[in-house]
Amino acid sequence: MGSDLGINTKLETLIKVDDDFNIEPNAVEELKKLYDIERLREFGDIPFLIKRMEPHDFAISYRNAISSAQIIVQLFRKNQVPRSTGIALRLGNHTPSSCTLILAILNHNCYFYCNDKMILSKALHCQMCDAGIDYLIVNSYMAVGSSFFIELDSFIVYNEEYKLYKLKYSENNVGKATNTVLPPNMCYIITTTGTTGVPKLIYVPYECIAPNIVALSQKLKISMADIIYLGTPCTFDPSIVELFLAMQNGAALLICHSTMSDSPQRVLCALFPASVTTPGITVMQMTPSLFRQFGATAIRERILHSSSTLRVLLLGGEAFPSNAELVTWMEPQVLQQKLVCNIYGITEMSCWATMHVLDSLHSLVPLGTPIDDQTVLHIGPPTNETLNKSKLHSGELWLGSATRRCYIPEDDNDSISDQVCFRPTGDLVRQHNHSVVYEGRSNNVVKRAGQRINLELITRRIEDCLQIGELVCCLWQEELQKLICCIRSLELKTKTQQRAQTFNILSKLLVCQQPDRFVYLQHFPCNAHGKLDKFSLLNLCTPMVQPAQDILISFLHDRLECVDSPTHNMQKRRRMDQPIRQPNPTGYDLSFRQAGGTSFHAITLCREIGLQMCIDDEQRHLFELLLDENIPLRSILSYLDSVKLVAHNTKLKSVQPVISSGGSGLIITRVEPPALNFQFHWRVCFKKCIDSPVAQYESRYVCVGAHSKILRTLDAQTGQEISTIKLTDRIECKVTFISENLAMVGCYDGTLYGFNPLTGNLIWSVGIGGMIKAQPHMSLDRSRILVCSYADDYNVICLSMNRQEVLWCIRLGEKGIFASPFELPQEQAVIICTLDGSYYRISILDGAVQWKQKCSEPFFSTPVFLGSSENLFLCAEVTGRVHACSLITGDIQASYSVEGNIFSSLVVKAPPTHMGYSFVLFGSIDQHIYCLRCKTGSGQIPSFELHWKLNVGAPVYATPSIVTIEPNGHFVFCSATNGSLLLADFNGQTLWTDKLGGEVFSTPCFIQSLKRIYLGCRDNHLYCLSI
Repeated sequence: MGSDLGINTKLETLIKVDDDFNIEPNAVEELKKLYDIERLREFGDIPFLIKRMEPHDFAISYRNAISSAQIIVQLFRKNQVPRSTGIALRLGNHTPSSCTLILAILNHNCYFYCNDKMILSKALHCQMCDAGIDYLIVNSYMAVGSSFFIELDSFIVYNEEYKLYKLKYSENNVGKATNTVLPPNMCYIITTTGTTGVPKLIYVPYECIAPNIVALSQKLKISMADIIYLGTPCTFDPSIVELFLAMQNGAALLICHSTMSDSPQRVLCALFPASVTTPGITVMQMTPSLFRQFGATAIRERILHSSSTLRVLLLGGEAFPSNAELVTWMEPQVLQQKLVCNIYGITEMSCWATMHVLDSLHSLVPLGTPIDDQTVLHIGPPTNETLNKSKLHSGELWLGSATRRCYIPEDDNDSISDQVCFRPTGDLVRQHNHSVVYEGRSNNVVKRAGQRINLELITRRIEDCLQIGELVCCLWQEELQKLICCIRSLELKTKTQQRAQTFNILSKLLVCQQPDRFVYLQHFPCNAHGKLDKFSLLNLCTPMVQPAQDILISFLHDRLECVDSPTHNMQKRRRMDQPIRQPNPTGYDLSFRQAGGTSFHAITLCREIGLQMCIDDEQRHLFELLLDENIPLRSILSYLDSVKLVAHNTKLKSVQPVISSGGSGLIITRVEPPALNFQFHWRVCFKKCIDSPVAQYESRYVCVGAHSKILRTLDAQTGQEISTIKLTDRIECKVTFISENLAMVGCYDGTLYGFNPLTGNLIWSVGIGGMIKAQPHMSLDRSRILVCSYADDYNVICLSMNRQEVLWCIRLGEKGIFASPFELPQEQAVIICTLDGSYYRISILDGAVQWKQKCSEPFFSTPVFLGSSENLFLCAEVTGRVHACSLITGDIQASYSVEGNIFSSLVVKAPPTHMGYSFVLFGSIDQHIYCLRCKTGSGQIPSFELHWKLNVGAPVYATPSIVTIEPNGHFVFCSATNGSLLLADFNGQTLWTDKLGGEVFSTPCFIQSLKRIYLGCRDNHLYCLSI
């Protein structure tokens, strides 16, 4: 292991630490807290934290961590940081220094508040005002606005530089908690995620978290021999359990450079190394969604194998995995060797409340029993009457305690009593064998066509129909009143397989429980805390606009098992044929009811088709046709051919059944969203033409450079100037934002500039040696900057993010590089295409060439990941050839040629409703916008086919943009060199056109939340178009 590194020597010379250093104990001696330095001294040279690195680990002992924390405490005293105050931390991932900072804050008798590293200065200022916190510590590269904070000091901890700030208050932003009496012994503040409501500030005293840690230590038998994985984000309170469990017992914490969102495989190798001389972790705490990302094979063979070092696995924060999934993860005998636990709690009573240790892979898994004797469970609202009477057997779970009490300003008054304080969990449970079983969220009951349905109940019923390794999530789309069933299948399913599984699921559900749409995915997204991100999943499942007839035929085909899908050439001819009366009709001669349709299906179908009908009476007539047992499907389809249908969804209609003595019918309420209207909102003059792509930051600012050497940052809404910088040469490079206060841009003078977009100050500059036209790339882990240029010596240079030091440099090909690099997620590698026609896969760590391929013509187009495949990327030669290439070898798998040159980059859209397909958009100088459909799949050779192309009247150099406008859908916005602007739908139909007064080479920028498009023009202006 590497040697300990402490606070920098410069700081140590400023602050002398006495050998008899103490933390000023109170006059009345108290029991030492688990994080007290005097208590932690007993662990001496035992490792406190291990950072897994190559080739050797970097370890910090408890003795070294204490020494560093003491120096930081002295720094707090030097800057007159009062005791018992709050100190906010704006950190990235866990590091040795971040753990030491928390230790120092607690030993200064202060409490800490970890913030999201990406939060903007103004929002951070508001949060701290609300929380009543005056001090802030940030990494030095995360600059904060001087109008909100005063810099007090700077210091270095284990090679990481930090700055200490004090909050600036004004009369208008005095915090909510400023005059609030907080609980004594405050330990930390945590914020709820807001997934079940508005985010809340939770003030956690030591008396709330300490019993949790002590009880868990005893139940899990944590000792100095344990190594605990510190992998939970610092904004999620289970991370504090990991940290405090180590301090309570003298165990070691382990952190690794990679995260689960970056590369589960690298995390796996770091936690369970192949080398027997490198220790693996013994305790792991995760959400089930995050744990699944390891994959069933890795879990079974590496993590929950009898030979692995893991001793304790805590899964919490979400519903526990099903028995069907558990049996794919481990052998039954593993439960005799390892503790696999379902752990449960709420942030409002930080952190955990109950735990159940698995003893079988086939029995029901309850939430368990209280972890400590100070926590009380109650089913139903706890009133004086219900507390004295017999308990309910099912209902909402409430957690209570007289000592484990957090303070919540939104819910609590200022007085603190000794009575039991109950908090609602929002979770429905039922009693089972002296424990409680999770039944679902209380807000997962929705009203559908007049009937209440429970999404959790539907999910569990569908789970019984799934194959091994598959997951399901049922979502309710309130706007369209649709029930969507998302199924995660690790392997791509064919349409036939999807249809067979759909029919099987539908047969097991009541009619009112049957989903409107089934979406098959290979991955479920997670939020920052590792929980299933249902909001992102719902957005992902929003279908792209399809031709009306495709929707109608696919509905009948997918929902009605006895109706085959006719071929494209036979569809309309079959519909026009006169029905032949047969004693035993089949196929399209069946009526809707005979084919298995119900009135509920008819309502669902009318709602779907009615979105495209122009006249309400036609929708009512369709409903009557569907329920008439004498009308065959063939006649219904012929009727639909005769009515006027719009090309894409422009109306939202709420369809409800009518229950009356006179029979069934429909009530139709039409909601007309506004039509798409464009207007030029503002323009700003840059004195010379603007060819650079426009960049934006957090929907607040836009930034672009021009041939006039001017680099401007503007308010995205008003166009008001935020800052202006004059460089030494013209700018055609796109700006890369690193944070609110730091961005970088390349210049024709061969220099990469780091600047503050809010003030216009140049922060640093690095000479690259040649023109920079490619956008500088910030690595996904935010540790490196990659710059591609026209330099004669090295045309690729990698810089460190913190100090802009050259880490490595290389020469690729014989010419410069125009296209921006493209980083492969989870691979720590980039694809770079050059102007001599060669393209490479390069390690971003050391610049090693992993493979090289050569085409005959230059690349101006930036390569892009092919969304429907994990192993393919796209690139385009300037002569008009688009290639799908292997990420593994670089070999070309498929190609498509157009008539003109391609200077535009490629845009890929891979909708979940077209699994196995991706749509590829680009412009050409042959005056067309192209949309290709690329077919991919496991074991299949990819292929391209033209979906549509659209003549825009002039060559296209700028990259098209996909514009999403709710509730209308997805559209394509493009510009041409003659100044023409065009909006088209995904069927290639032109919806809007206009023209600027000059040529357009600048790629536009679209901000969805503002519904605005920004693009530069050669008439010297930057334009903002509002929708």
